Amino acid sequence: MSTYRTRYLMAAAASIAMLLAGGNTAAAVSAEVCTGGWTLSPSRPAPDVRGQSVEEATKSLGAVGYNCTLANSKPGAVNEKDVVVAAQQTRTENDPDGGISLVALSLGVVMPDFTGTTLRVAGETATQLGLVVRTSPSDGAADWTVRLQRPGAGGYVVFGRAVTLILQEPVQPVLVPVPDLINRTETEAAAMVKGAGLVYVQHILKDGKRPGRVVSQQPQPGELVERTTTVTADIRRTPAPPPPPPPTTVVPPSPPTPPAVVHTVVPDLVGRLESTARQAVGVARLKFQSRVVRPGNAPGIVLNQRPRAGTEVDVGTLVTVDVTRAPKPKLVAVPDLLDRSEAEARGAVEGAELVFDLIAGKDASGRERHVISQQPRAGELVPTGTTVTVDLAASEPSWPSWLVPLLLATAVLAVGAAGRLQHRRRLKPRPDPVPQVHATGRLTPGTPRIQESGPAHRIRINARLDRGRQYLQEKTDEHQ
Repeated sequence: MSTYRTRYLMAAAASIAMLLAGGNTAAAVSAEVCTGGWTLSPSRPAPDVRGQSVEEATKSLGAVGYNCTLANSKPGAVNEKDVVVAAQQTRTENDPDGGISLVALSLGVVMPDFTGTTLRVAGETATQLGLVVRTSPSDGAADWTVRLQRPGAGGYVVFGRAVTLILQEPVQPVLVPVPDLINRTETEAAAMVKGAGLVYVQHILKDGKRPGRVVSQQPQPGELVERTTTVTADIRRTPAPPPPPPPTTVVPPSPPTPPAVVHTVVPDLVGRLESTARQAVGVARLKFQSRVVRPGNAPGIVLNQRPRAGTEVDVGTLVTVDVTRAPKPKLVAVPDLLDRSEAEARGAVEGAELVFDLIAGKDASGRERHVISQQPRAGELVPTGTTVTVDLAASEPSWPSWLVPLLLATAVLAVGAAGRLQHRRRLKPRPDPVPQVHATGRLTPGTPRIQESGPAHRIRINARLDRGRQYLQEKTDEHQ
């Protein structure tokens, strides 16, 4: 085997071992498949395998005689199904057996379409795909909209590469008051609505040949709405009078029978869900129309209705309701937790109305750990209730700067005290020797055996047969 081939196989084996040690099993298997073959340089160029999986790219390259190798690995959080070959580079190396062609494959993902979405949604999606987001302008808020993106949707992006999002600030709607159309003619109502920049729609409650007037409208007069909002006017027209009888007719014709009018009662819809209110209006053979007016604790709850509940109206009358919409989430800044203890970090997170989650608490030695990383990053604006995950690590114990001088001073004082104590012991006079008395043998009555030593000291022993009990009496010259 040639020298270059040996280096290539050793590098491939090391790459596979490193990927396996990192826990990326899928990438390791792909790398092993990619570097398993060995062929000389083919005569035709390598095919474009971008957008294919590693296994598919290996088969495509192997079919035309190309070897391949992986230039990177996928992040652990990225779904394996989203991983594709994002870039490729062909290299030809000389070898004694012939030229060796290698295709270096860089893993990545297909660029999604972020245009029209908010920066928050685009950032979360990019993070899940292992990409880095850069914005222009850099201080755009989370609710700003993505206007352009680089690279465009459908392109291939290598893991770790930055994608640029061009943001635009949301346009605030222009609100105009709704004109009062009650008792206006159809022509007047249409002109007033169009003059206010709104859209005019009329609803005929009772048809007739004569023009009628507006009896109700939706939205109500004076309400502030966005431009191009539809204003519905309910028109009640006057039926035409019957024609006069011909003069030659002796018997006047009978008047025309008016059309039968069916009445119904408007149900009570306030406090119901929009879907339930729509169903109740349909059961009453009425028409339903809803309008979102303001946020509430729960979206889709009916706040008011027109006509009021219990009103008797014609079948087919339009019932208009105002419903709540979902509240806008509250955004808070993520606090900086680095180098804080677990208790301090938990208090800062919960004080910002966020959820605290940690990876580890204390190690086996019982030392308290401090925050070494956090997600989301400090200063990032997130909705309240977002989980902030921190990683803790134990800090190495450090000796305070004042401890070493204190130990040295204590040692010096201890050595000095020991020297003074030894000197005092040498100067102190020794006491006289203590007299010693030693008795040998078994004591019997009348024959005491005693050895005595020491000046001016006497001991009298009276031995009695008292079942082993002996009494000793000690006297000195001072007691005589």
